[in-house]
Amino acid sequence: MTGLIPQDIIEQVRQASDIVDIINQYVRLKKRGRNYQALCPFHVEKTPSFSVSQDKQIFHCFGCSKGGNVFTFLMEHESMTFVEAIKHLAEKAGIRVPERKIDDKSKEEFERLHYAQQVAVDYYKTTLYSDKYRDKILNYLHTKRNLTDESIELFQLGLSGEEWDGLLKHALKKELYPKDMVAAGLVIHSDKKDNYFDRFRQRLMIPIFNLSEKPIAFGGRALKKGELAKYINSPETKLYSKSFVLYGLNFTKQFIREKKEVIIVEGYFDLISLYQAGIKNVVASSGTAFTTQQARLLARFTDMAYLFFDADSAGQNAAVRSVDALYDAGIEVKVMRPPDGEDPDSVAVKYGADKIEEIKAEALRYLEFRTLNIDMEKSGIIVREKLIKELAELAERIGDPTRRQLFISEASAITQIDQSVLANLTTGGYTTRRSPGEIKHPKKITDIESDLISMILNYPEYIETVQERLSPEDFQSKDLNQIYSFILDVYKTHGAIKESVLFDFIEDENLASQISSLMILDLPSTNIDTQIKDYINQLLTFKRERVIDKLRSELKLAEEQKDFEAARDLTTEIEELIAKRKG
Repeated sequence: MTGLIPQDIIEQVRQASDIVDIINQYVRLKKRGRNYQALCPFHVEKTPSFSVSQDKQIFHCFGCSKGGNVFTFLMEHESMTFVEAIKHLAEKAGIRVPERKIDDKSKEEFERLHYAQQVAVDYYKTTLYSDKYRDKILNYLHTKRNLTDESIELFQLGLSGEEWDGLLKHALKKELYPKDMVAAGLVIHSDKKDNYFDRFRQRLMIPIFNLSEKPIAFGGRALKKGELAKYINSPETKLYSKSFVLYGLNFTKQFIREKKEVIIVEGYFDLISLYQAGIKNVVASSGTAFTTQQARLLARFTDMAYLFFDADSAGQNAAVRSVDALYDAGIEVKVMRPPDGEDPDSVAVKYGADKIEEIKAEALRYLEFRTLNIDMEKSGIIVREKLIKELAELAERIGDPTRRQLFISEASAITQIDQSVLANLTTGGYTTRRSPGEIKHPKKITDIESDLISMILNYPEYIETVQERLSPEDFQSKDLNQIYSFILDVYKTHGAIKESVLFDFIEDENLASQISSLMILDLPSTNIDTQIKDYINQLLTFKRERVIDKLRSELKLAEEQKDFEAARDLTTEIEELIAKRKG
C-alpha cells in the first residue's frame, strides 16, 4: 500500500495548485464569462465543450461528461493515482510530502510501467557515458549531429549496447520482472527458445515523454552499418499509443503557447537541432502523417502551424498528408520550404535561427503550396477534378463556418471554379451545441430536482434550509437521490461543502461526472433564497400529487373489493391532501 497523505498536506497542495494554471499546461483555455473553455482533452470534438471554473476549482466536459477537481484531472489525463497526482503538484509548489515506503509488489500496473521506462532511461544514459562507449558516441553526437552536451542532457539521450540482455539484467536488480519489461515494450519474449532479450541493441536511444515529463517509450536510431531499419520505435503499450503522442511537446508546449504558433518537423533530430538553435516552439511527428488525435492534442496550444519537412518529394508529400487532420482540428496551416538538398536539421545546424525565421516568413499558405506546380489553365480535366474534390473534402473538415467560407473563397480563386460548386461538394452538417453555461428553463420535475441540487452545490450555505424540508426520498431521480444523500453525508461529516473537496470522496465515476456538470453551471447570483424555496415547494407539491395518485389507485381497488371501511379512510386522507394543496 502507498499509504495515506495527511489531510493538511492535501489541503496545502490544493490551495497552491490553481486548476486553471494546471489545466492550461495541457489545453489552451480561453475565458468565457466566469469560466474558461477549451477543446476537451478526453475526446475528439470541434466545438469547445470543456469548461473550467476558477472560482470552484473544478472542470467538466459537456461532451463526454468527465469532470472533477485538479487531482482527478491529472488522474484521468496522466493515468496517475491519487497519491501520484498530489505528489506531482506538491513538487511543482515546493511542498514536501512525507515519504512512506512503497512495497514494489503492490505497485499498480501503470506505476510499474512508468518505473520500468525510467529505469531504462537511466540505464541507457549510463551506458552512453560508460568507458566502453563514451568517446565514440559523444564524438558522433558532437561532430555528426552537432549537438551540445546541454542538448544531450536535456533530451536525455542514451545508448543501448551490444549485449542481448543488458537492460533486462539491470532491470532485475531494480526489482522489475521480465513480464514488466515486456509490458513496457523494452524486452521481447522468444516463444521458440522461451527466453527474453532486449528490444533495442546498438542504437542511440531517444526517450519519448508524456506531458507530465514521464518517459513512456523510445525511438532507437541505428548506429551499426547495414541495419535494415534506421529507426525502431517502441511498440504500443498501455502507456504509449503513437497516434496520440507528439515527440518533444513536453519540452516545447509552453513556448508554443507563448508564440501562439508551432513549427512541425518530422524527425527527432530535426526537433532537437531547432530547439538547440533557439527555435523552441516545435514538435515532431516522428516521420508519419498527423493523426486526428495528434492534431487535437496540438490544437490545445495553438491554432497556427508551419509544416517544415524535408525538401525532397517524400517530405513534401508528408506535408500534404498531414493537412487534413490539422484543418479538422481547427489549425491553420502554412508550409515552410527548406533550400534544395537541405532538411530542417541541416538548416538549423548550418544557418541557425535567423535562417529558419526567414524561411518561415516566406512560408506559403497551404492552398498556394498545394497548387504551386499545377497550371490550372493547361491541366487536364481529370487533374483539375481530383484537385477540386480534394479541396472540397478539406473544406468540409474545417469546423468554423467563417474559416470554411474563407477557405472556399481562396480555393475558388486559385482553381478558377465557382464558390458554389465547391460549397455544394461539401456535405455540411455542422451543428451548434448548447452553451455549457446555459440553463434550460425547468419543464419537468427532474429538471427542477437537478437545478435545486446545482444551487445547493454552488451555494452550500442553503444546505440546511433544504435539508429541513427535503429528504433524499423526495427526489424522483435515482441519481439525484444518491447525489443529495452524498452531499448530506459529506456535510454531516465535515460541517461544510467545498466544491473541489467533494471529489476526493467520490469513487463512482458516473456520480462524479453528474456532480461536476451540476457545479460548473453559471447560476444567477440574486434571489437565491426565493428560488430555492420555490423549488422545494414544487418538489413537495409533486410529491403530494404522487401520494394522491397512489391513494386514488388504492381507493379504486378498495371499492372494487367492497372494503368500505378502507375506502372511507382513503377518501378522508385524499381530501385532507387536496385541502392542503388548495391552501
